[in-house]
Amino acid sequence: MDGSMRNRLIQLNHELAQLDITEFSPQLIDLFDELINLCSAKDVCLSKLNEMLDTDVELNVACENLRRLFALYGLYGEIRTAKICAVDRNHNFTEHFKHRKGYEELIQCEINMLQNLGVSLAKNSTDHNAKGSSLVTKIAFVGSGPIPTSSLIILNDHGPLVDIYNIDMCEEANQLASLISEQILPADLFKRMHFITQDICESPLPNEVRSILSQCQVIYLAAYVGINELEKLDILQNLVRQSNSDDLTRQTKQYFIIRTADGLYQILFPKVTPEKIGMLKDSVSGTSLFQVEKVRETLGIYGMVTIIATNIK
Repeated sequence: MDGSMRNRLIQLNHELAQLDITEFSPQLIDLFDELINLCSAKDVCLSKLNEMLDTDVELNVACENLRRLFALYGLYGEIRTAKICAVDRNHNFTEHFKHRKGYEELIQCEINMLQNLGVSLAKNSTDHNAKGSSLVTKIAFVGSGPIPTSSLIILNDHGPLVDIYNIDMCEEANQLASLISEQILPADLFKRMHFITQDICESPLPNEVRSILSQCQVIYLAAYVGINELEKLDILQNLVRQSNSDDLTRQTKQYFIIRTADGLYQILFPKVTPEKIGMLKDSVSGTSLFQVEKVRETLGIYGMVTIIATNIK
């Protein structure tokens, strides 16, 4: 990252902070398009970038706020699209979501990572008798949003007998997600989509939410979840601690799929490293909470990384 890019990121933060994120003015769209293009640059020295983000306080503050604004921009954009599709049941949903192919590639990568660990998603009734493989029948997706694209693809293309618990702190997002899912999925699949409005940072979580988390073999953490590495790690720690509570009967092993970013894309999505995940400890016993199983650059063109970690108890 050179001085001109640094200065432009700081300037973009200042300009975007003056605008109403919910209005989608031409100026707002142009500025976010410029930000995305900046973060798509390939000729960047990663070590230099990370050093600057660690030592340049002004740049770090600007990037953290840009990340927050980008998350809001994405949320309100999806809400806007979801409202259009929810009102007109004959509307072509795919017209409004140009990134589906990228999501399909991402999820296929993640499914392959799970399969390499001996984990498969329930596809038919005979799967329950399968030997030598951990069978996934319940998935929690934290940060599912108003258009739960990942959950829809997982259920429709990979695990039609899996129940998916979409967890989001925004009630409106969940209401729209339910409407969209009902329009897109056949009835037998829609009944497997569940929506829970919950701030996953809350401690303790409601007993019903804790019970659901404890039953899920796979727990997804969306890329948008958390504004920085510390917050994302805190959320992850809270998830495993509450799903592992002694008063709950939980799965013997749970797989946490953490979507994160690297390179310039860490300006758009919070970056978390496998080393930091492996260092998370139980606050009482001091024992490690996670074992990192797989790390893979899942969408290299976008700088996206998926980490799979299992809980230790």
